Amino acid sequence: MNIKLGILGEKNIVQRVQEITKQFASMEVLPFIFSDPCDAAAQAERAVMCDALLFTDYCSYHEAVKQKHKQMMFYIDYDEYSILSSILYTGKLSPKKCFSIDYPDHIKLVDSAHDTMLTEYELFSIDYHKQDVENIQKLSDFHKELFSQQKTDLILTSRKDVYIGLLQEGFPVHFIQIAEKCIVQALEKTVQILEIESYSTNLVMTGILSLKESLPIHLHHQIHTEIRKYLSEFCKKYDAMLLPTKDSHYFIIGTSKLIKVIKENYRAFPLMDDVEKIAGSPIALAFGLGLNPLSSQKHAYLALEACQRDKGSISYLINECQEKIGPIGQRRNIDTNKLFYALVHQARLNNELSYLFIQFIVERNNEPFSSNDIADFYQVTKRSAERTVKKLLSGEIIKISGKESPYTKGRPRKLFILKQ
Repeated sequence: MNIKLGILGEKNIVQRVQEITKQFASMEVLPFIFSDPCDAAAQAERAVMCDALLFTDYCSYHEAVKQKHKQMMFYIDYDEYSILSSILYTGKLSPKKCFSIDYPDHIKLVDSAHDTMLTEYELFSIDYHKQDVENIQKLSDFHKELFSQQKTDLILTSRKDVYIGLLQEGFPVHFIQIAEKCIVQALEKTVQILEIESYSTNLVMTGILSLKESLPIHLHHQIHTEIRKYLSEFCKKYDAMLLPTKDSHYFIIGTSKLIKVIKENYRAFPLMDDVEKIAGSPIALAFGLGLNPLSSQKHAYLALEACQRDKGSISYLINECQEKIGPIGQRRNIDTNKLFYALVHQARLNNELSYLFIQFIVERNNEPFSSNDIADFYQVTKRSAERTVKKLLSGEIIKISGKESPYTKGRPRKLFILKQ
């Protein structure tokens, strides 16, 4: 997949990113250099020919994202290494070895009192939530107060807007530089998400809705009219097509939007509940996923066979690998307390990753998943997700349940499921 990526930011960092993108053969880069710190939205408007936009700092991304753009937008984020390396580099410029620093709250800053590399420095730190627009004044005041009290002789900030403001006021402020590793991770994440988006838009979803019991003759027309009306509104909402048939079956055909709503309703499925209520009898709701309409219809019929084996209302999905997923809309019992204990003590995950994995499993209703699914949910690189999967396997939290065929050339992706 060839990607046309717009890089937006100041000249120096954009040139660094351009150099690093040479590692990505499928990527064509278009630079958009800021002539002014408030130039983000205007430059984003010029990048209409790009598939995606990558901002070199969060502040410019935040400004541009307020506008409505067709492209997906990303930004390069800091990590612990970026903060630490900036402390060590900039610390040489501080005669007192005392300075203030701010950083995003998702970063676990090392304890300077116990880290041997930082024992010679006295750090005054403050973290912030990136989405909070009130941070600018709060952070600026934090740095200025410490400097005016002569507790620090240097300021280190991770926000461009804070840096510009303090620099204009004459404070000795330095901007934390992005590490090369962070740039690579941002590029990998961009490629991965765009590929996933491309794969999902190439797939076709076919749904078959069937009533399991015959309707009373005097209610037949009224109930089917209500079902058609409900399904028509559903299809309109998710860009799908409705095809009623003579044998009281309803075909629903769609692509990315329909696929997304099915995946989001593994635990509870309002469509099935609402149609069952209208019909007053059990229904079968079968979905087939395929690379073309014919294969998706074939898989939908396989799912329908599975639905017919149960007397009550039920829904199954057969994916492009002919693997059965479901029942959809029925919550599976997951012992989250037991799972959390196993994640911490067996897989050796930290608390944050453990809570995220539990949320991931509960939302997916313990359906099979790949490392790509974890990467997409955690918003991390594929490499990072694979490391998490490796820990889960070694800790015997998950097991391999099958393989998912790739939608383009490449090796099949392994699918996993909870071992409990």
